[in-house]
Amino acid sequence: MRNTKTVALACLLILALGVTSAFAQSIEGLWKIIDDKTNTPTAIVMLYMNGGKLYGRMMATIDKNTGAIKDTIAVRKDKADALAGDPPFCGLDFVYELQAKGKDWKGSIIDPEDGKVYDCTIKQDGSKLIVRGSLKGTGGLLGRNQTWLSSGSADLPPGLALPNPSSFVPVIPKKK
Repeated sequence: MRNTKTVALACLLILALGVTSAFAQSIEGLWKIIDDKTNTPTAIVMLYMNGGKLYGRMMATIDKNTGAIKDTIAVRKDKADALAGDPPFCGLDFVYELQAKGKDWKGSIIDPEDGKVYDCTIKQDGSKLIVRGSLKGTGGLLGRNQTWLSSGSADLPPGLALPNPSSFVPVIPKKK
């Protein structure tokens, strides 16, 4: 009788843990970057896993004045002039080599506008991410936060076929 209760309790515990993890939102997928100064969307990024690390690839950029998509992974017009090779913004892995540290993800982020590299910490808060870029070696003290909102194909131009992130091979950008 005692073994039956123990087995039943263990099964309930396993079931409860399974239900909890089933409702946990994955950090992988599409996210809309919200500018921390203007509170307007600036880009859509795909967070994806490769080799046990998290990366962020730019899928689309958004015009600050009109709010319309101006560049996509399919039509790459604008270039990141501050980076070696002048790569297009769309397709750029600007968030890279993040590893899970408890509930957070820690790694690096590069500003494609000026080529500066920062420590990066990403914390999930429901359907949004808090992305902190901070000066290297400051322990996160000197930096700023951005909010990224959960996004989907409805935020992209009609007919844009997103590539399968399992086919992505990360390319770490370098400053000129």
